[in-house]
This record gives sequence, C-alpha cells and structure tokens, in this order.
Amino acid sequence: MVKKLFYLFIFFAPFTSFFALSGWLRLPVIINQILFILLMLSVLRQNTIRTKWILKDDLLLIIFLALVWVSYVIGFKETRSFNHSLAYTNSILFYFFLSKYIITVFHISSVKIGKIIYWSFLACSFIIIVDFIGKNYFNYSFRSVFSELDGVTSNMDYFTRAGLYRVGGVAEEPGHMAMFYNIYFGLSLYYIYRTEKTKLYKWILAIFIIAHFAMFSNAGIVLPIIAVFLIFSLNKLTRLKISIGQLTGLTALLISIAVVSGVLFFFDIGQSSQIFEEFFNKIFFSENLQYSSSGQRLKQWGRAFINFIKHPIFGNGPGFGVNEDPEGYLSVYLTILSDIGILAFIFFVAFLESIIINLWKLEKTIRSLLLFCVITSFIHLMIMADFYHAPFWILLVFIQLVTKENKEALQ
Repeated sequence: MVKKLFYLFIFFAPFTSFFALSGWLRLPVIINQILFILLMLSVLRQNTIRTKWILKDDLLLIIFLALVWVSYVIGFKETRSFNHSLAYTNSILFYFFLSKYIITVFHISSVKIGKIIYWSFLACSFIIIVDFIGKNYFNYSFRSVFSELDGVTSNMDYFTRAGLYRVGGVAEEPGHMAMFYNIYFGLSLYYIYRTEKTKLYKWILAIFIIAHFAMFSNAGIVLPIIAVFLIFSLNKLTRLKISIGQLTGLTALLISIAVVSGVLFFFDIGQSSQIFEEFFNKIFFSENLQYSSSGQRLKQWGRAFINFIKHPIFGNGPGFGVNEDPEGYLSVYLTILSDIGILAFIFFVAFLESIIINLWKLEKTIRSLLLFCVITSFIHLMIMADFYHAPFWILLVFIQLVTKENKEALQ
C-alpha cells in the first residue's frame, strides 16, 4: 500500500492546482501526508527502522532547515512566518527525506520511478493540449472542472498572446507548469533511454514542443534551448572534439531557425512579429517596467537586496518578503537570501552544488539527460518564487538515486 501510494505521489506531484482542497492543501501535499502516516503505521507494526540511507551531502540540507527555524525565532514570528517555516520543513522532511526512505525500504529503482514520471508527463501533456484546444476553439475550459474550488486554489486566469488563450496545465500558471514539465520531460527521456524504447523519442519531443506552445511560458521555452546548448558545449569541452557531422548539423539547425524566424517575422504570419516582440521584451526585460512581469521582478529583486542588508546573517524571518508585499521576491534564491539569511543561502547552494558534482560522474548520456532537468529547474528558480513544489525535490531525490545505483554498479 505504501509503495503504491508513493507512486501516486510521484505521478501527481505536478498537480499543484488540480484536485486541491485549498491554497495550502494541494493534491501532492495531501497524498504525501497520507503516505507518511501509513509509513509510520507500517514501521510501528514491523518495529524496524532502516538506517544508513542519509548521505553526507544531506547534512547540508539538514543544517539549512535548522537555520530556517533559527531565522523564524529571531525574525518577525507572525503566522505567515510560521506557515512558511512549515512549508520548508514539509518540502525537506517529507518530499525529500520521506521519498528517500521509502525508496530505500522498498528497493525502488530509478527506472521504475522514471516509468511513473513518463506516464505523468503524458497525462500532463494531454491536459495541456486538450485545455488549449477546448479554451480556444470550443469555449470549453477543461481546467475549470478540476481546479476552481475556493478562488484561491487556482490563481491563474487564462492570458492571451496573438489572440490565443495560453494554459497552465495542472499547475497554478504556465511558468510553474513549464518548470515541472521540463523536469518530467528530462526524466521521461531517462526512462526511455534506460529501457531502450528509442522509437518514442520523436513522439515525446513532438508532444513537448506542442505543449510548450500551448503554455507559451517565456522561461519554459528559452531554458530548454539554453540547457541543450550548455550540455552540448560542456560535453565537447570535456573531449575537445567535434565531428564534421555534428558541426554541419548544428550549422544547418541554426540557419533553419534563422530562416524560419525571418520569414515569420517579415511576413507577419499569424501575428508572429507581435509574438516575437513580446517574447524578446520579456526575456531581455525591455517591457513597460512598471506594469510588466519583468518590471515586477526588477522591483522585487531590488527590495530583496534592501531587506537582506538589514539582517544579512539570519534574515528577516521566513515569509517576510510575502508578508511585506504579496508578490514576494519572485526568486527562490533571493527569498532564501533575504528571508533566512546568508548562512542558509550558502548551505542551500552548497547542497545543490553537491548534486551537480555527483551528477557529473555519471555516464555521458545519462548525465546529459539529468543535466537538462538540473539546468532548466535551477535557473528557473531564479525567477520563480515558490520553493515548496514537489517535482523539484523529486528531481533531487532521483539524481541521488541514480548516482547511488551507478556507484553500486561499479563496485
């Protein structure tokens, strides 16, 4: 029962808006807490607790969590601060450590988790595409059936670009969904690679591109491109070798992109010139800065640094940025830096660094697929405010599991 419930948690981790009971009681949280209760009952019945499953790198995360509560005690100590402290605790203890413990107890492999993630990716893709078609062409909102309960559960209103409604899938809005989607895409590719189902590559890539068009999150689209470019460059730098075929293919791809973009922009096909203009204005922070999303980010980032200077060591207390302004700091890293302080920030970044160092020791193809998830998510956290979403923590657990399996295979 615990094992099956864990698989459900993995599958529904991106569903932060669908089937939620409230703004705090989202589906992944509900499943995860039931999972914890059942696991505790199982432990009491068997009277055994597994040991030696916490890695040395995990101590960085434990110290980070301790500093969260130190910051709470020293900080402004209002209800919102306590709630945010609990959110950090839930993410680390339940999303991260509980998942690791269950994987250890039930000997769950990365391929098995990858299979669940693959089917979750397909389910999310189906919902994204169906909702996009329904909202734009049939006046039907697939999303409203499952996500609108109390007006707080789903904070996304459909927004338009080039006369089309853009959708948020099963998350709050397209930006969050795009981050989860990129993570689950990379992990789905890992599953396909490990099971040698190579015929699925072209289909899953096509679905990936269509779904991103339906969401049209600027960061969601740009970050995979950056990730692929960085991975290709890093792999070539480690070997200092590039074949004529690879160079020709890369050149042809760049020329094709330039030609297609030029034609679309010049002839304004499907209002493409407006789409390109809005897209690049967001990417390069060239929008009307007072009212735009990029303008809000610049404003909130400046506020984060100002508040950080006031209390640099232990911060102003968890949740202070949101308590002062509902927008928050619109960056997970700046939220940690300003709310919890420089010490907590150092330990959090050091833990993420340990993930990358261990990842780099893997075989090239597996490393590249997981590095795609790391690059897209780690960079996305720079412009996203929420740290407590399950897919990010599942990614960290997954990478640790793969590196552990790799180490055991080499012994």
